Amino acid sequence: MVWMFIFTYKQLRKRLITQESISSLIQLEYSGFEGATVPICTFVLHRGASASRGAFVRLNDFVGPALQGPKALEIIQADSAHLRGEATNGMEKHLYRRSAVDFVAIPGLPVAYWLSEKMRSTFALGEPLSEVANLRQGLATADNSRFLREWWEVSRNRTAFACTSRQEAAASGARWFPYNKGGDFRKWYGNQEYVVNWEHDGQEIRALGTETGGRPRSRAQNVDTYFSPSVSWSDISSGEAAFRRFPAGFIHDVKGMAAFGDVELLDQIEVLMNSSFARALLSAIAPTLNFQVGDVGKVPVTPDIAKLPKNTNSLVETSSEDWDVDETSWSFAANPLVKLFSCNP
Repeated sequence: MVWMFIFTYKQLRKRLITQESISSLIQLEYSGFEGATVPICTFVLHRGASASRGAFVRLNDFVGPALQGPKALEIIQADSAHLRGEATNGMEKHLYRRSAVDFVAIPGLPVAYWLSEKMRSTFALGEPLSEVANLRQGLATADNSRFLREWWEVSRNRTAFACTSRQEAAASGARWFPYNKGGDFRKWYGNQEYVVNWEHDGQEIRALGTETGGRPRSRAQNVDTYFSPSVSWSDISSGEAAFRRFPAGFIHDVKGMAAFGDVELLDQIEVLMNSSFARALLSAIAPTLNFQVGDVGKVPVTPDIAKLPKNTNSLVETSSEDWDVDETSWSFAANPLVKLFSCNP
């Protein structure tokens, strides 16, 4: 089913949407075949464009090969009964009727048949996130085992945790600086474990590969965003994307992609991108669990963003406190249980 979503197959989708018509499609759950976890769909095409609506069955909620066929039939039967005005068990909610015009409204023409009309309309009403904020990939060292360390592995005397610019970092004389490497699923705050050798403005990293006259192997890209506050996410997830705040002082990685802007904008972006609204849109824009800058940048930002909840600081603070409970946090002060019993002998 990857042809339904990824950029490589955009021209194929364009043909199927504008010159052919999908009369029916069943999207199987990832484990829909015995012994294999593969993205599969089965569909029927009619030659020639048509304004008629096709039937799309989504089996994501039914895990395992034994359920795929029976549940598909049950959904189709429930939908038929619903159209006749008969009582059903609610399974018809897994069948959607869509026409080509429903897909044209979405950037990249993904066959995201489960999005409602109201959700699809947000693409026309809002601006892409990429035009509202500065979204960038970061540093690719080309040799992480050489240039990266967990923060406790190096001397604190040679580590600078709070630089706000490359100039300040160079003047600090430090060798190691906090590094945003992406990491595990975590919302609001966290995944602050690594430091990178950026001594002398990354001199050693920049020189990698040139020692013997070759070309540089590393990519120190978008250096103007280094050490700036950001909202970041990991490029690959086992499920939904998670967005978290990083304060000033970090260099971001090619896999720790980030959005930059003023404090108010970052607050709004973090709430928006961690919402169920953004999660639903990303399921259509980036359904392969790979969240590239180009994909995240398509999420529409409507004027209603100013009406989003204003509790970002409390959410970040709570997540930060949770992160600092672990001894692997450089802000760790005391184990909460030890602290509790020491205060209550």
